[in-house]
Amino acid sequence: MKKYHFITILLMIVVLAGCATTSPRYALAPALEKDITTMRGSQYISLIRLCDEYRIKYAWDEIARTVTLEGKGTKIVMRPSSDRILVDGRERRMDRPAAMHNGAVFVPLSFVRTNLNSLTESRQEEPVLAVRTASNGKFAIRKIVLDAGHGGKDGGAVGKRHGLIEKEYALKAAHKIRSILENKGIGVVMTRSDDRFVTLRDRADMANRANADLFVSVHINASRSRMMHGFECYYLSDAMDDNSRATEALENSSLNVDEKTIYDNSKRLLTTLWDMTLTENRAESAELARYICSAVGDARLVRNNGVKSARFYVLKHSNAPAVLVELCYISHGVDETKLKDPVFLDKMTEAVARGILRYKDEYERTEGFTNI
Repeated sequence: MKKYHFITILLMIVVLAGCATTSPRYALAPALEKDITTMRGSQYISLIRLCDEYRIKYAWDEIARTVTLEGKGTKIVMRPSSDRILVDGRERRMDRPAAMHNGAVFVPLSFVRTNLNSLTESRQEEPVLAVRTASNGKFAIRKIVLDAGHGGKDGGAVGKRHGLIEKEYALKAAHKIRSILENKGIGVVMTRSDDRFVTLRDRADMANRANADLFVSVHINASRSRMMHGFECYYLSDAMDDNSRATEALENSSLNVDEKTIYDNSKRLLTTLWDMTLTENRAESAELARYICSAVGDARLVRNNGVKSARFYVLKHSNAPAVLVELCYISHGVDETKLKDPVFLDKMTEAVARGILRYKDEYERTEGFTNI
């Protein structure tokens, strides 16, 4: 019996020693030791505290009930009560599910060991913070990406009456909106500032690298029907009418001249349904679209066709709340004639900018529409 007791004790020492060398707790910064808590017999830690300490960008989507973490070029999406996570679009499993406790998301300590290195830079690096949350905890919109549609070899739509080219007027409009926003102290990043071709993928990537608070893509619409005219503002959704489908096909047609996206589209195919379920910022995008449409409606320059939804590539792959505005229909004779008038373009872009600024003011006043 003593021999068996000795063997048992020896095995316990070996097991404990092995646990001590591999325990994820030792990967934690000392400041986080006090934040460890036990839930359902396992050790967990607050995810937002983890992100604060290691300077990882953290974003909570109230609609999809998901958390997105970003750092060092890696993006991880998870949902409380699920042990599955998406790491750069690939599904992985944790040994314990994420949990919601007292309104905060907690992750098992094993998450630190297996995923922290992919999200964090050296401690000497500049912090990677969520730019939509100021250091004092209040929500702020400081940087907006303006995306002038088409460009270069992709001219977009062409008017029948005056031969106006979409890419030229989209760029003019974007520059005008930029000037207004910058005069209000907002930082603006342009996906293109001259007549050059930029792939749809690069436009979305540019916005994500800039840590944009908002993404606004500027276009001029077109339709086979000469009866279609007026302003429209789109956000990302599967719910579409026939005209939205036609507009989606038109604006996504740039993919046909972008060979790099062929591989990307195939690679993303398996995760499309999951990814659409977890679409970030959809509610905020819809709200931004409503503010812009309301401002354009108040200006009474063209018919206001309202807020619409479609699956535009640049909206789907932008991490920030994103909308696509169609100022008018270049395929409609009256709209094209208006577009040719510099005064009309000035007033239209002022209205779009006014909608963006109204959204910004309300977003910040209500701390992300959570304190209405």
